[in-house]
Amino acid sequence: MIEVTLVSGFLGAGKTTWLEQRLRDSPDAADVLIVNDFAEDGVDTRTLRNAVGNGAVDVEEIVGGCVCCERLDDLRGVLLRLVRRRHREGGAAPLQVIVETSGLARPGRLAGLLTDDPVLRLNTTLRTLVVVLDSVGGERLLRHRAAARTQVGLADRVVFARADLVDAPQAAALAGIVRGLNAACAIASADHGVESPVDAPPPAERQHFDDEPEGAAPVRSWVTSLRPGTSWAQYALWLHAMSRAHPDGLLRTKGVVPSPDGPLLVQSMGPDIALPVPARPGQGESMVFILGGLDPQDVARSLAAFVRSSTI
Repeated sequence: MIEVTLVSGFLGAGKTTWLEQRLRDSPDAADVLIVNDFAEDGVDTRTLRNAVGNGAVDVEEIVGGCVCCERLDDLRGVLLRLVRRRHREGGAAPLQVIVETSGLARPGRLAGLLTDDPVLRLNTTLRTLVVVLDSVGGERLLRHRAAARTQVGLADRVVFARADLVDAPQAAALAGIVRGLNAACAIASADHGVESPVDAPPPAERQHFDDEPEGAAPVRSWVTSLRPGTSWAQYALWLHAMSRAHPDGLLRTKGVVPSPDGPLLVQSMGPDIALPVPARPGQGESMVFILGGLDPQDVARSLAAFVRSSTI
């Protein structure tokens, strides 16, 4: 199995600097690094090659466009080549692949690639979506850019880069916006390569944004835990029906579902449902739903009605 980590973030967020530090501190974080640069000259690739050293990590470069649109086939080709290599070499341990996207990438399209291609669907899984936000300009960006809010809403983990350049009230304001967009993601601040967890309670009221049309559907999160006796077959059918009926309303789901073969990590993004993989120890028992306009109470009622074994 190939486990994919997506590192995203809007233009100038600081994701290359953050990733460089992570690779220096944790050389085993990746076996393969795929770097996407919208420009023809891959400056980021040279920076990250220096971080991983000679031969420690394979570095692939995709330049001259974004991997979620005009370079999507290039990314597919790299991943298929890794699948073929994996089958030739064998090996029990998963292959760890990090994809650093351009600042304009849409994570949903990249996740769709892993589920739409029949070979990738059986051989890859999206383990983590990391979104890097610039602490200095992050609050302004989120208030004015719906695309940036979508990235944050889909994230498993949000990292505030350049955290040393803002004061406590600024940091708290940014954390509050992020928590309002994503109730379940982990949040950390990065100060000269040292990360610290950020505790951010959800805001008391719904937030409004400058570029948001009147009456726009809010992005909300709902977190629940499925009972140990939950029927995997029932849940899979319900998730399939929900994701097809509400592709723009059920933006993302991710969490652990019990099964006869042990707990499974199950996730979806829009209408695309990833192949379930065994959950790692410590991944918990919760299921996270990122909703675009759907009422969490309606989703809870639907889940209880159609997956009766999941009732909490």
